[in-house]
Amino acid sequence: MRGKQPKERDHYVLRMADGTLVDVTREVYLEWYRSRRRERYQKERNRKHGICSLDSLEVRGNGSGHFQDVAEGVEETVLRNICRDKVREVLEKLPAEDARLIELLYFAEATVTDTAKLFGCSRKTIQNRRKRILEELCRKMKEQGIQGGYF
Repeated sequence: MRGKQPKERDHYVLRMADGTLVDVTREVYLEWYRSRRRERYQKERNRKHGICSLDSLEVRGNGSGHFQDVAEGVEETVLRNICRDKVREVLEKLPAEDARLIELLYFAEATVTDTAKLFGCSRKTIQNRRKRILEELCRKMKEQGIQGGYF
């Protein structure tokens, strides 16, 4: 165990929620306090970063009854699928190396650094190529009448 070690005792006692005292072994005692400290650390970290749970929202009176239903309509789904098909058509018309770069960066979620290693060039070269390819894709999509917002 890391951190400060408690001194050895003859017996260890835990106070239960109802106030009763229970004799436990040293291992149980240490694990109970370790888990309690872990929970306190997580709450402190979440508070520091502004993270709150749904349970805490309900306690504050901002319960889940206030969340809007964000279900997507059929028309929106159809429009998104049509746009994705058109984007795929534009991607298929790219040179093989450019298509591979876009595939790695956006579909395989590879980093720019990893992609640069695969292509055997610098990170800056990949960034410049990505910018040029994306500008070309935008121009071709505008020519085909594809507008953003659906994909």
